[in-house]
Amino acid sequence: MAKRIELKNSGVFFNEEAHEYWLGDKQLSGITGMLQRQLFPDEFNGISEATLNAAAEYGTGVHSSIEDFDNNWINDGTQETVDYIQICKDYGLTHEASEYNVTDSKEWSSNIDKVYRVSDDTFSLGDIKTYGQMTADKLQKARWQLSIYAYLFELQNKKAKVDKLFIIHLRNKPKKDGTFDHISEIIFLSRIPPEIAKDLLDTDLRGEQFKNPYAIPYEWASQEETIRELIEAKKSAEEQLNIIKGKLLSDMEEKDVRSWVTETMRITRKLPTTRSSFDLKAFKADNPNIDLSAYMKTSDVAGSLSIAI
Repeated sequence: MAKRIELKNSGVFFNEEAHEYWLGDKQLSGITGMLQRQLFPDEFNGISEATLNAAAEYGTGVHSSIEDFDNNWINDGTQETVDYIQICKDYGLTHEASEYNVTDSKEWSSNIDKVYRVSDDTFSLGDIKTYGQMTADKLQKARWQLSIYAYLFELQNKKAKVDKLFIIHLRNKPKKDGTFDHISEIIFLSRIPPEIAKDLLDTDLRGEQFKNPYAIPYEWASQEETIRELIEAKKSAEEQLNIIKGKLLSDMEEKDVRSWVTETMRITRKLPTTRSSFDLKAFKADNPNIDLSAYMKTSDVAGSLSIAI
C-alpha cells in the first residue's frame, strides 16, 4: 500500500498584485507568459484591452467563488459555483488544494488552479476556464499548461503521480437577447510527455525558439497552396453543377419526365414530399421526469477532417 503523500510547500512567494513569483531574492518565471511567447504569440491579436479586462474580471470572480467553496465550504449561490459542485459530484473530484504553487526551485514557478486527490499517492490537476468559446488553440494551450504543471508537480512532490488533466469549463453570462451563455463541462486532456515539457522550458531559457512537435509537419504545410486550390476548385465545380442541376430539374418538371438516360449517365427526378421528425429536445423539456435511456440508440461515428481556408 502506497504511503500517503502530503503536498510539499514550494517556498515560493506569489505577489498576486504584480503576478510575480519569488524564491528568496530570485524572481522566477511563470508558465503562461512563456507559452504565449513560445507557442501562442497571436493569442490576443485583434482583441481590445477592454474586452480582455472584462474577461479577466469575470474569470477572477468565478475563480474566487469556487476557491471559497473548496477552502471554506461557502456556496455563494452563483450558477458557476452550483455547476462546479455538480461536476465534482458527477466525476468524484476530491479537492486537495487550490492555487497550489509548483516550481523547479531554479527558474520556473506557477500556481495550479485545482489539485484533486485520487489516492494516497495520485492526484489529478484541473484548470478553471470561463471562455465563451473553447477553441482548438485554447485547448492546446491548456494542454501544454497542465502538462508542464504536471511535470513540475511530480518534480516537487517526489513519488507523487499525476493521473488526469482536465479543464473545468464554466460560464453563465447574460446575452443581449435576455438568455444566458451557460456552459458547464469538464474536458479531459492528454498529457504531453515530461521530457517534451522540460525541453520547452530549457529551450526558452536558452533564448531559442522551440520546435513544437505537435505543429503541422512540413510534409503537409508545404502542400497548403495545393490544398487551397483543390478546395476552391471543388467549390467552384459544385456551384456550376448546382446551376446545371437546377436547370435540369426545371426542364424535367416542365416536361413531366421522371428519368433521362444516356450511355454513361442516368438522371432521375425525385418528386416533392414531406418529412416528419421528432423534436427530442422539446420533448425532454416538456417531460423532464421521463427516462428515455431505454429508447436511445447509440452508434459509433468515425472521426473526420475539416479544413477551413
